Amino acid sequence: MAEYSGEVEKLLLMIERLVDQDARKVFEALLEEGKELSEYDIMDKTGLRGSVVRRSLNILAEKGFVTYRRVKHPEKGRIIFYWSINYDGIPAIIEARKRAALEKLRALLQKEEENTYYVCPLDGTRYTFEEALEYEFTCPRCGSMLEPDEDREIRLEILRRYVSMLEADISGAGSG
Repeated sequence: MAEYSGEVEKLLLMIERLVDQDARKVFEALLEEGKELSEYDIMDKTGLRGSVVRRSLNILAEKGFVTYRRVKHPEKGRIIFYWSINYDGIPAIIEARKRAALEKLRALLQKEEENTYYVCPLDGTRYTFEEALEYEFTCPRCGSMLEPDEDREIRLEILRRYVSMLEADISGAGSG
């Protein structure tokens, strides 16, 4: 496979995480070719079976990463789909993923700020104050005494930093 810039590699990793490695290979084939390809061209470039290529292309199209155009084959009369990268739509997809991640982080931060946690010293399982009280501050798994979560402030600081970084990234992207 080709060597990619940091931003392209992030995009490929996002595709791999959102869909799977086959979809990444399909997207990479389109990226490397730099023009539209039929599913047969993609099968040749990736070595993937037709059903896998079609499934990947359909998911990528559903998520907005690729587009297609239909052409009727002149001799055979059947429809052939030509696929290409949706360069115009990708920034919006990335923006939406960042916004979704930001909302999840904000919710997690709020939950962390609003609760006091206790931890099992043996396996690290965390319990809210209410849960710990219900278990009489004893781990329901091993019977150890639960201890106050000493890492709470560190966890809060990390979450606050990530929220802040994403907020800055999103607001910076919106102004450019």
